[in-house]
Amino acid sequence: MSQFAMADSTSNKWRVEFDGSADSDGVITLRLSPKGGMPFDVTTTITDGTSENKVAKTVVESLKSQLPKDGYSVERDDWEDVLIKKKSGAADFGLEVVSNTVKNVDIDLDKE
Repeated sequence: MSQFAMADSTSNKWRVEFDGSADSDGVITLRLSPKGGMPFDVTTTITDGTSENKVAKTVVESLKSQLPKDGYSVERDDWEDVLIKKKSGAADFGLEVVSNTVKNVDIDLDKE
């Protein structure tokens, strides 16, 4: 799925893949849209020079602090990837990149 593409369907788990080190300060905003529910925007501030592994770690921290804890689990995988999974009883959800102002950091979204 290309950067800034809207998720056209829902899933119980998504992989967010980061590629490239930050060549500028910026903000990444992801939107999780639970089926039948209100969407959540999660913003993450990234500083110039941040490696792709550290970008993933920073996004994990943002997701964990901003998403409802009873609805989702978030973890890193392969260092530069982030997995977002619904917890038992939660609805499947769509995922999209609303914005990415960090130069040289590409984001790909994949349903698992």
